[in-house]
Amino acid sequence: MSLPDHGANPKIFTKALGVAYEEGSIDFSVNTNPLGMSNYANFTQSDLKEAISAYPEPHAEQLTAALARYLKVDKSRLLAGNGAAELIFHLAHIYQGKKVLLIEPAFSEYRDACEANGCEVESLVLEDPWKINIKQLEGRLAGVDLMFLCAPNNPTGTTYSMEEMSEILNCAKNHNTIVVIDEAFYDFQESRQTLIGDINQFQHLIILRSMTKMYGIAGVRLGYMIASPSLIQRVKNIQPPWSVNGLAQKIGQNLLEDSTLVNETASYIKTERLRMKTELEKMDFSVSDSVVNFYLLSEKDKRDLRPLMIFLIEHKIIPRHTYSFNGLNGRYLRLAVKTKDENNTLLSVLKKWREQPC
Repeated sequence: MSLPDHGANPKIFTKALGVAYEEGSIDFSVNTNPLGMSNYANFTQSDLKEAISAYPEPHAEQLTAALARYLKVDKSRLLAGNGAAELIFHLAHIYQGKKVLLIEPAFSEYRDACEANGCEVESLVLEDPWKINIKQLEGRLAGVDLMFLCAPNNPTGTTYSMEEMSEILNCAKNHNTIVVIDEAFYDFQESRQTLIGDINQFQHLIILRSMTKMYGIAGVRLGYMIASPSLIQRVKNIQPPWSVNGLAQKIGQNLLEDSTLVNETASYIKTERLRMKTELEKMDFSVSDSVVNFYLLSEKDKRDLRPLMIFLIEHKIIPRHTYSFNGLNGRYLRLAVKTKDENNTLLSVLKKWREQPC
């Protein structure tokens, strides 16, 4: 059995690995908010019954209007979806058979969606510390119709400066390449770096967002895209009506009012991530320069980490493997920033690993 392409499935993962799952294990493969679900996602029994029993708006009109106000963009530039993954597959469908460039390592759904739609998929695989060389990118963009770039990146947690992003977009513009920037984890950054303010300037830019990660509503499935009205309309034309269910629409509108959770989470993540980085580097591990709620852990010689992965699982820690990420190939483990107590448990297990006789 091959290892699952996604985290947050610890029993499936351990079974595929051939290791017994220990009850009470802490799942460090989950990259949602460690502070828990937003209180704004709670419903009274009456509201819940109404959201479930009534037909939702076919194209999430009220949610779209609320997002437009929240983001300060025209609603013609917005489209809500059943998670960002649905929108990725719609984009791949629109560009079926076309040439697509993936900046990797990256979220596996880009490749899955493009290959499912018969795209000619090419990769620009970055090496640690995962920075883009503009001249190298320039040489890869000839004939490319669509490019996917995850920023902040999943799985590395690293990102690019606004100047670098502008360079990338200008380079793509010269080649008539549409650029999809996946900002699924942008609000875990304390700086909240985003390209939404440039959406009018760059007509070839598409921004993807997820609401499931920050607000702790992974089971609801809710995301959206921001782009030019013409690109939005192309995707809307193939999106089924009621793609976003009534409960998700209502929850989405409520969550936009929860600025407290976003600010508190971003501040907590920064403090706890930096603490973990310091402690892990004291143990002689290498840690990626993440700006979000997860990071990559590796040995300095970049050896395969399967032995460490199994050791962690046997000690009730579930990491995210990286065999499915192009360019990482099992030499890293992705670990979430969780509660302070859970992070301390991880540190104690890693200390045991280091104290083993050679």
